[in-house]
Order: sequence, then structure tokens, then C-alpha cells
Amino acid sequence: MNVEVFAQRMGLNEVIVKVTEATLTFVATGADRAPRKLPEVNDES
Repeated sequence: MNVEVFAQRMGLNEVIVKVTEATLTFVATGADRAPRKLPEVNDES
């Protein structure tokens, strides 16, 4: 997931600028906080 964060700079000109960006990675963890596999997903509806 890519995330971009923008801020509105106040002053004479209300300029919107990008202040940071990130790429997020989600990891499923078990009770021991170690990474674990996700269960299979059945996409049949």
C-alpha cells in the first residue's frame, strides 16, 4: 500500500505540499508475534 501525506501551509498563499510518502507492508503475526501464513481465501461467491 502506498501512502502520500499532504499539508496545507498557511500564510499569504495557502499552498498544499506533499510532506512525506511511504510504502506499507502488512504482516500477519501469531500469538508469539512471529510472521505466520494467511489462510487460503476462496474467491467463489
